[in-house]
Amino acid sequence: MFDNASTGAAAQAHPAVRTFGLLSRPMLPTVVLIHGSGHSSLIWDDVVAKLDGPALAVDLPGRRRRPADLTEGTIEASSAAAASDVEETGAHRVVLVGHSSGGLILPSLAARLGPRVCHLVFVAGLIARDGHSVSEVISPDDPDSMLGTRDALRQRYRGTTFGGLSEGEAPIETDLCVTEDVRAVGSIESLTLMYQPVSWLGVPSSMPRTFVRCLADPIQPRLMQAQLIESAGADEVFDIDADHTPAVSRPDEVAAIVNEVAGRYAVNHPSGP
Repeated sequence: MFDNASTGAAAQAHPAVRTFGLLSRPMLPTVVLIHGSGHSSLIWDDVVAKLDGPALAVDLPGRRRRPADLTEGTIEASSAAAASDVEETGAHRVVLVGHSSGGLILPSLAARLGPRVCHLVFVAGLIARDGHSVSEVISPDDPDSMLGTRDALRQRYRGTTFGGLSEGEAPIETDLCVTEDVRAVGSIESLTLMYQPVSWLGVPSSMPRTFVRCLADPIQPRLMQAQLIESAGADEVFDIDADHTPAVSRPDEVAAIVNEVAGRYAVNHPSGP
């Protein structure tokens, strides 16, 4: 069960009214799902199955059919890839959802997509204020404490991409080394992205933002969560009794939250009887 900790933010119903003799049906924005470090679009499968409207789960560069050197990943390259996928769908209105380090991609992606973006949702999302890196949030007393580990991992895994394919999928065609070491991939990506400054340029201050706080998250203690919520500028918080990856452990609850948010932007579209 999840609790809405916001003040006065209630889900709007999807009304079925008659207009000019035709039944109206709600047209929902496309939900764009951005995975975190060490994951791929597949992490969202159980959530997507429960969504009320259209959805796009993105594979960021460095995995599956988008091979790239994991050690050279950037926020900008990730947001550019995600924006390209959104463009291909032709979606006119979108809700952006980012899990963990996927949250770092949302401001840049929102800036690229402009007025099409209705809402940002951070699911245990990492994020920082404009011009700052999330390392300052995670380790405020010593933001540079993990730089040595990052550099060692980047040297060891340079020229490597993440496979992440499901059983039976054709192999990836790439000259890069392919690894299936999820733990290593997660560490490389997290440490690479956490030292990059976040830019909120181009994102309106009025953009609605929601944070999903995982109450059993072993990675994000309460103080860190509070700092992330503040850095995101979230005006709404949902609490769920989940670990750091609720798309897997609590997919129904994540989907219910996303459906509530997306439902606020439903537009009635006339259709035949």
